[in-house]
Amino acid sequence: MAAHGVWSVLVSLVFVAHGQVKVMTPRELVGAFADHGRIMGSTSTFGAPFYRDRVLGQLAYGPSLTGKNFCSEEDYDIPPPKTQRAAGGQDKVRLINIVIVRRGNCSFTTKVKIAQAKGAHAVIIVDREDSDYTSRDLANIIVADDGYGDVIHIPSVLISKEDGRRLIEAAQRSQVVVELAWDLPTDHVVTVDMWMSSASIASMKFIKEFAPKRRALNEVMIFNPHYAVFSMDQGNPAVYSGVCLDNQPKFCAEDPDGGGDITGKDVLEEDVRQLCIHDKTKKSRTSLDDLVKGKASVEYAAEYWDYMEKFPDRCPLDGSGKAKFGLECSLQVMKEVGIDTAEIQACATAERDARLSHELENPAWSPRALRINGWRYSGMLTADLVVRAVCSGFIHEPRECSDLITARDVFRPYIPVPSGGVSLGELLGWLLATISLGFVCMLMYKRYLKKEMRTTLREEVMLEVQAQMGEYAQLRGA
Repeated sequence: MAAHGVWSVLVSLVFVAHGQVKVMTPRELVGAFADHGRIMGSTSTFGAPFYRDRVLGQLAYGPSLTGKNFCSEEDYDIPPPKTQRAAGGQDKVRLINIVIVRRGNCSFTTKVKIAQAKGAHAVIIVDREDSDYTSRDLANIIVADDGYGDVIHIPSVLISKEDGRRLIEAAQRSQVVVELAWDLPTDHVVTVDMWMSSASIASMKFIKEFAPKRRALNEVMIFNPHYAVFSMDQGNPAVYSGVCLDNQPKFCAEDPDGGGDITGKDVLEEDVRQLCIHDKTKKSRTSLDDLVKGKASVEYAAEYWDYMEKFPDRCPLDGSGKAKFGLECSLQVMKEVGIDTAEIQACATAERDARLSHELENPAWSPRALRINGWRYSGMLTADLVVRAVCSGFIHEPRECSDLITARDVFRPYIPVPSGGVSLGELLGWLLATISLGFVCMLMYKRYLKKEMRTTLREEVMLEVQAQMGEYAQLRGA
């Protein structure tokens, strides 16, 4: 099974991903599943699950027509979406279009991308007939990206062949309505663990975009940073000399620029500095009243987030001189945000090996991974989508979530607004202001034209009168 281009990778792990499909109608199909119509599956790491929402949709299935197993647009057809009458037959409910495809012949990403182009709002992928995975097994499987998942903006779930067979047979007979939901373990305070690399452009971009939202959640969310550290086998030092610390294979990190100046050692040292900054600057935000109620203590490292917002731009991998990834640039950014550089340097020197050992012993399923309340996050890594997932993890959703999240249109592909962009309200406000300004300018220009026309007309009349008077004078002289 290739990692890219042909198959997406399936990786087993201990954290359960709850991508839930619940059959609503027909009644006989609900009874065909042991847990009152509930089907558990594995959510793809790409796309945008409907976090914080419970969405109704109808299943659409078209058999493979060309034998390409749902790997091309012409291989299958799907019926157009319909409306569903609610109880009593009065109101109509719009249903999203949930397309069913079978696994095989191409990557999961390819299948979902094609279904998205055919009008799917979500996709259910049915496991292969020769697969031994049960529904319980699939809950512990990662449906990975093949490298092209950034163009997918709808959610997808992999389910077992047995569950899929029942859904396909029912969808071919009659309309099947299901509910999609992504349920996280809930708590009064949400805990987020993130694995990253200080030299990863993707990691640092996400952190920078997430920083303002983290500030808003500073009293209700715990954030624990982790860094991707690995070991290599003892062997030829030439293999790991540019990747590992002190030319020893115990602590290693990704070399971000290949044969460039920045090495794995530089990355590991910056990882340690960032860990020290977080630990040395975090302060408790939980009140005594919350502790009495049994809520977890929340610590927030304000200077860490200030530093992380500035560091990627001030110290890029392709920078030069003092404005380049490394110690000198790091110290300058620390000073800008008010961090005690001597304290961080002392921590990074004295605790380097201990901190790297801790990261080595606590890896994740990916160098860029996110866990919410102990649950593996799936979906595109954007600040807005992660906040939606975080807010679905509260027993009682706090006010901060309402301030951060706008309603999502589940009938449209999920396109997050980039950090630093404008909201729809702001866009409309600017548009209205521009139109108003244009209207005022037009009025002023109209008044200006009238004035100019009057002046010009007056001048032309005077010239004509003068010309006529000249003629009369000439006639008089003859």
